[in-house]
Amino acid sequence: MDRFIFRRMWSIVLLCAILFVGCEKPAPNVMRGVQLSAYGVGFAAEGGDNEIVVTPYPDSVKWELDVTAIADWARCEVEGNAISVTAEPNSNAQSRNTSFKIVSPEALFDEIVISVDQEAATTAELRVIAPESYAFDSAASSYTFGVFTNKEWNISADAEWLTATMEPEAQRATISVEANEGDEVREAKVRIEAGNKAYTIAVTQGTHADNPYYRLLGNWEITASKWFYSPNGSLNSLDYAPNPSDYYLIFTLEEVEYGKTLKMRDFLYPGTELEVRYDAETGGIIIPFGWTVLSYDVFFYVTLVSSTQFSYASMEVEATPNDECTTLTLDLPTVDGFNYVGFGLWTYNDNGAKVALGSNYRPTMFPMGDVQFVKKSE
Repeated sequence: MDRFIFRRMWSIVLLCAILFVGCEKPAPNVMRGVQLSAYGVGFAAEGGDNEIVVTPYPDSVKWELDVTAIADWARCEVEGNAISVTAEPNSNAQSRNTSFKIVSPEALFDEIVISVDQEAATTAELRVIAPESYAFDSAASSYTFGVFTNKEWNISADAEWLTATMEPEAQRATISVEANEGDEVREAKVRIEAGNKAYTIAVTQGTHADNPYYRLLGNWEITASKWFYSPNGSLNSLDYAPNPSDYYLIFTLEEVEYGKTLKMRDFLYPGTELEVRYDAETGGIIIPFGWTVLSYDVFFYVTLVSSTQFSYASMEVEATPNDECTTLTLDLPTVDGFNYVGFGLWTYNDNGAKVALGSNYRPTMFPMGDVQFVKKSE
């Protein structure tokens, strides 16, 4: 009986052992691979940089790049747990694409293809509001002009005596030049580029010798083809040839503010200082007769055909140079087609009355003609 029980118990134990072994749970099939933040990257025509983040699972999974098929306009490289993708600018009218792969060196996951796409280049537009040639005079100055484009742009110059700066947000650029102290005319080219478009400005800078403003500086003499003597302000037809050293027909033009004003010194009387305006359009001067100079008044005198007396008037007279800037012709007022003109210098006596002083003559063309300032040789 005991033997029977033992055998039965052993059979049960053996059966349970067999069942236990047969019921053991199999090991799970763990997934291995990488997860990406994007499976493709896109670029504008201007190109640029992009990034794809790679997350392996589990962390021990290794991965690498296969760039054998990528085009030469794109690059990619591993930077930590990410892939940096760079595209060069596309200057073509067609879009383009390429690709690279992420692969497993241990063959734990299938290769992953990453697409790289880039837009076609938009047609570049460039409008520069500046002439193709621009001339500076010898002074330091600058020139600002507009630049309108749908592309990024830049400006450059091929000479050190000028600088070219750009203000993209304001859509403008500026060319600045230093003063030309030499005897040679300077030449340079400024180039504005946007996309595949370009605009060139030929820049020159003259010398002081060619500068209209500086050519005015120096000694001048008042001349007329006929003079008459008028010690008391009345018209007198007597021919008269005044001595410049006695009557200060020679005066000096001096610099005051470059390109704007000059000073007429010793005009008609020693010690007088009369400020005149520079006319950039004509290269001449505008003389405000009727202004007070020191303690004197320099007036411009006019007489009518029917009058034998001069009257003074406050007016501006323009003196325009010839091409060589050796003469300045005064644009004098006319009456009935005749110029009856003269210069007068007045001061005040103790009683406050105006009296003539110093210049007992009136230069004029009688009955008509030019009164000129003639440049004296140095």
